[in-house]
Amino acid sequence: MPFTLLSFSLQKLAFSGLLLYSSLVNVSPGNTGLPDEDDKSKAAASASSNTTVVKGIDVSRWQKEVDWSLVRESEVSFAFVKATQGDFRLDPYFARNWEETKRHGIKRGAYHFYKPEAAVQDQINLFTSTVTLEAGDLPPVLDIEVSDPRVSTEKLRKDIRTWLEGVTVHYGVKPIIYTSQNYYRRYLQGHFPEYHFWIARYSDIKPDIHHTDSWMFWQYTDRGSISGINSAVDINFFAGDFDQLSSLCLPQLASYADLASPLKQLKHVQPQP
Repeated sequence: MPFTLLSFSLQKLAFSGLLLYSSLVNVSPGNTGLPDEDDKSKAAASASSNTTVVKGIDVSRWQKEVDWSLVRESEVSFAFVKATQGDFRLDPYFARNWEETKRHGIKRGAYHFYKPEAAVQDQINLFTSTVTLEAGDLPPVLDIEVSDPRVSTEKLRKDIRTWLEGVTVHYGVKPIIYTSQNYYRRYLQGHFPEYHFWIARYSDIKPDIHHTDSWMFWQYTDRGSISGINSAVDINFFAGDFDQLSSLCLPQLASYADLASPLKQLKHVQPQP
């Protein structure tokens, strides 16, 4: 998921900040504040004993064939895998990445790269026909990072909502919206309060969002180095602990078809914003 790069030194600074952050607070999805200056001395004392960061990556064809056994040994807890793009393109490594993440005990999620100029229903159909979600999988993700001069902002937002709602109906769980900090500010802030965000911001400063919105994932570099991947990779931070990450995942379901029954829908509790 490419965006403008910052220097590699910022990656190190950002990761240090994440360690301090996670050592200070028990983060909930609605509480993503970082420590104040007065708390930094406490952070220094506690960081050595409690520096748990729930780290993840996202991959696509750019990483080619990944050795997921080595990735697992690198303390990667979750991975988002590109599945589809626009209304016709499949990622050639999706099937392998999707199976290997599960086989090696890495929580997995699938994402769709949205193309504003492509028919939205065709994009829904492509993703839902490609990705089968199971209990324990993360919610689906809509990757929205490009615009088209032929598509107005109003129509862009309308079509994004159509994709989100269509995918929610299919899987019974609300998707997550991935975007960059700048794209979020320009097109999305305040318009999708019922959905969690995954923000790409390559900085030591946490994502900045509208007061009605919430972010759950922070992509803080696209120049990460992980054993088992022979190229740079995006590295992400989850705003919570591993138990909270697990609670975001899909619960046990009978089948997607069963969700059409209102009675059986009562058995499925969706993650709340």
